[in-house]
Amino acid sequence: MSRYVLFFSLLISPFMLWASDPFTDLASEMVLFEAEKVDSPQMQREFELYLQSQQSDYQIWQAQYLKEFDQFQQDVIKKWGKAETSHAEYDVEFSEDKNVKSVIDYANEQVKIELIVNQNISQVEAEKALKKQMEKLLQDKSSSLAQLFSEDKIDNQGKFTLSRIEFSDENNQKSKDIIIKQTQALAQEIDKQADRALLPDSVLSEKEASLLATQEKKELLKSSQARLTNSDKNYLQAKKEASENSKIIRYTVSLPKNSLQKRASKYVHFAEKESEVNQIPAALIMAIMHSESAFNPNAKSAVPAYGLMQIVPRSAGHDVNKLVRNIDKPMSVSDLYVPEINVETGSAYLNILDKRYLKAIKNEQSRLYCTIAAYNTGAGNVARVFNKDGARNINKAAKVINQLSPDEVYQQLLAKLPFDETKHYLQRVNSRIALYQTKL
Repeated sequence: MSRYVLFFSLLISPFMLWASDPFTDLASEMVLFEAEKVDSPQMQREFELYLQSQQSDYQIWQAQYLKEFDQFQQDVIKKWGKAETSHAEYDVEFSEDKNVKSVIDYANEQVKIELIVNQNISQVEAEKALKKQMEKLLQDKSSSLAQLFSEDKIDNQGKFTLSRIEFSDENNQKSKDIIIKQTQALAQEIDKQADRALLPDSVLSEKEASLLATQEKKELLKSSQARLTNSDKNYLQAKKEASENSKIIRYTVSLPKNSLQKRASKYVHFAEKESEVNQIPAALIMAIMHSESAFNPNAKSAVPAYGLMQIVPRSAGHDVNKLVRNIDKPMSVSDLYVPEINVETGSAYLNILDKRYLKAIKNEQSRLYCTIAAYNTGAGNVARVFNKDGARNINKAAKVINQLSPDEVYQQLLAKLPFDETKHYLQRVNSRIALYQTKL
């Protein structure tokens, strides 16, 4: 069985079980919901119309976004032999012609600038060409590299290396892994939207929201399986057509000294301001910025999520707009690239999780752990950890949580959260809270 079939069986299972057929668990989930129809034929028709109105515009947008995303990755593969995309604490940018790549690896405190050059030129000529491209990047004030080195110069302590462009099974799998991780993230965003049914003013019942989420996941699964098949086919075609007349010149250098501290210091005042407004610890806000974007205000992930606190316009952005700003629509991307608005939005969303979704959890430390996990995966997936039947009802889960110590809550989250990425996220953010408590 392939790795990504296993992944998808986990993705849609209501009880997080592995299955040989990725549609098996989904079919079981659909049977559960079909057994509980809405109360009358008229209500059933109204609900179906609601589903159509909610799904159509977004599905059109998402299909177009994923089509463009896949095309971009395919163009990158043709040049570099592998796909690559930004994610938490890892920022990658390409030139318009895809011949220049800059990577800022915040976790490993390293920068790489790479250029595709002709196979026949000497290393001296290749280095000269790359230095010219580096100068262009540093002059482009919109680039992450220029912002990172705005107060520092790229020193001469870096290292130049030459390598060949490699098409391999490993790089093919990495290309598919990007789709798998993106699908997992998109599924969690669907779950977050379903969580709105837990709020008192929800248009949908919890049952109806779960049905809507299940249908969206079904469409997501189908499209993702098709994307994986196309990725395989396109990679093999790119490998077949690959030129042997190119190679890569790379310059690797460490981040500027105290880079993290300098970046973080720019946003402390935003965190402190929103801490007072939203009654959320400033150290938590800083720890989430660190974990989501490494304090890069231009960060964009494959979901896509934007800015310092990686806000998704349709889920967290929409929740904050509706519940805080009285605007019933998703946020605009341009606003989320404004640091002050982004931190305001992320902090307000933490407040919504803490004071609305998870308010039935009595112990503050237990609620903090659940809030961190819910920021990543949604309150309903947190509830599943504690509800034996896999239910997404957080009030039901709170009755279990309230009988546990904070450490027991933390350990159960680490053991039972549906996605490993969320478990690691909880660990990272929790450890970094202590770091910022000592500095604020």
